[in-house]
Amino acid sequence: MIVVLRLVGVMNAAVWFGAAIFFTIAVAPVVLTTPLLKQYVGEAWLGIVAQMILERYFILQLCCCIVAIVHQMAEWLYLGKPLHQWTMAVLSGLFVIAVADSAWLEPRLNLLHEIKYGYRRGGSSTPQQKFEAAKVFRRYHGLSQTMNLLALCGVGVLVWRVSTSNNTPRFVPANKFRS
Repeated sequence: MIVVLRLVGVMNAAVWFGAAIFFTIAVAPVVLTTPLLKQYVGEAWLGIVAQMILERYFILQLCCCIVAIVHQMAEWLYLGKPLHQWTMAVLSGLFVIAVADSAWLEPRLNLLHEIKYGYRRGGSSTPQQKFEAAKVFRRYHGLSQTMNLLALCGVGVLVWRVSTSNNTPRFVPANKFRS
């Protein structure tokens, strides 16, 4: 069971870190800044695709965070390992970022994108509304990128912490459990 717990923790952190790196370095720049892609697809449709990718990424981020918290609790309950304040603080911060991204930021970005390109449900937008939506969208997008970089740093710390933690319980000798 010790090996399984360790494997779950390391694999979860690796998947989360890999997805964050891939999204930050490969997906987001291609979808958001490629002029050729904007020319072929159109800026509005490219924005819709970007919003769909963001939604999936935020869900992945939230799921991985929940798995990491459950993993820490399982190690604490099953192995008797202490809950490290630093690790739990990082996980709590990542959880706040994941919830803020998926529940607060992503719906606002979707609405602003709809207003910005005039395909809002229930009618079109005026030029003034489009201009204001574009301005607010840029601010929220910058906030999203900042939160993504903070989450990337936090997940990097989590990967380091999970991969370098000792595999022995706190109070029980390691040879007492057999897996």
